[in-house]
Amino acid sequence: MARRYFLDELPSPGSTRLDGALAHHLANVLRSNPGDVVVLADGLGRQCPATVQRVRDGMVTAMVAETTYAERPKTSIHLAFAPPRSSRADWVFEHATEVGVAVFWPLLTAHTRPQQLRTDRWHKIIRAAAGQCDRTWLPEIRQPHNLDAFLAEADLPQRRYIATAGGPDLAPAVQGEALLLVGPEGGFRQAEQEQAEAAGFQPCGLGPHILRTETAALVGGAILRGNTH
Repeated sequence: MARRYFLDELPSPGSTRLDGALAHHLANVLRSNPGDVVVLADGLGRQCPATVQRVRDGMVTAMVAETTYAERPKTSIHLAFAPPRSSRADWVFEHATEVGVAVFWPLLTAHTRPQQLRTDRWHKIIRAAAGQCDRTWLPEIRQPHNLDAFLAEADLPQRRYIATAGGPDLAPAVQGEALLLVGPEGGFRQAEQEQAEAAGFQPCGLGPHILRTETAALVGGAILRGNTH
């Protein structure tokens, strides 16, 4: 059960009536009782506990405590990948959120199908996943880029890696920003691979086996974040 819920704007301290999807979830899905405590957060480090006071007719009243602030994590992992088909792409966003990826870059490549880019759905998935794993900061999903535009972005992290079979093993990023680029189903075309390496992406390996796109994205993100133990 999630204990953290994300709102666009946090309520002021004091007794507050919660409404919308949050009230529906607390009242009708979780069947919350007076005394239950949840954490409300804005996804940008601000958070406040809220103690349920009353649940009636689908409405929830809660006592909201003072807002506190959690610093952004010192390690920021960017994950750029060509989303695989439907539920497999959803799986990447959900589980990469759990392992700590901070920024997602959905990409269009020679082997990527544009109709698979469902950013509204992915935002909902990462909010739910972040609530389940109690993340203070929500991951960011950048607008979909084609590979050329992505490689030309001025604010890409300086530490850049591209997952390649047989490359030297990827190592955790101790702190700061690091970016992992993962190819689509069928891999990058040779010209795309060379273009990425010319843009400063170092080839790296993710273990002895050939991985599917979604597995490579999750394994690589976990390695960079240091979540392998």
